[in-house]
Amino acid sequence: MNLQSIVLGLHILFGFSALTSGLLAILASKGGKLHRVSGKIYFIAMTGVFVSGVWVAVERDNRFLFLIAFLSYYSVFAGVRALKLKQLHRGQKPKKIDWIAGSINALANFLFLGLGIFYVFKNGFFTGGALLSIGFGLGGLAISYTNLSSFIFKPQKPWHWYLSHIGNMMGGYIATLTAFISTTVSRYGYMDPFLAFALPSLIGIPLLIYWQQKINHSFGKKTKQVQ
Repeated sequence: MNLQSIVLGLHILFGFSALTSGLLAILASKGGKLHRVSGKIYFIAMTGVFVSGVWVAVERDNRFLFLIAFLSYYSVFAGVRALKLKQLHRGQKPKKIDWIAGSINALANFLFLGLGIFYVFKNGFFTGGALLSIGFGLGGLAISYTNLSSFIFKPQKPWHWYLSHIGNMMGGYIATLTAFISTTVSRYGYMDPFLAFALPSLIGIPLLIYWQQKINHSFGKKTKQVQ
């Protein structure tokens, strides 16, 4: 067994661990022990996915895998960092690593968007490569913009960190699940590729909106009671 096979095997193992632990964190009671433990495992697994994914992508000259590794990992990284940036609304300054990570992700997703446009001219818009690259590129740029803008303009809501944590962690999970399903579909063809691309977002985004509305309602109510 050569080194490339070993790293690919680790990438698959880390990916499975990330999807499993991430799902547990999503389903568990927020702030509870199971949520915290599974969340830590999710972050460690996603770190493994990122490192092994970049290695495999370089070895195989796979631009798509290389760029999706940055998008999915940055989102999870930003979700973890949100727990350390709870006082942005009071003037807390982000660390250099927060600026660097957000900027690298933005650059990676500009390239992702450019790759998608290239695929459009080469193969047409309604192809897997074009659709995935443009979708991920735009989504990744939106994630960087949302996170970086909170460093420039003070968030208005004191619970901004909670919204950021859930939004980023869910965004990373959706991106990882989308990449996993789309990759296996392209290999085994068990589902329409457009449905494979859209399905995680169709399920994940409404859940995310529901949770964020629930958080806004809960924290907003508490704030009014204090006032």
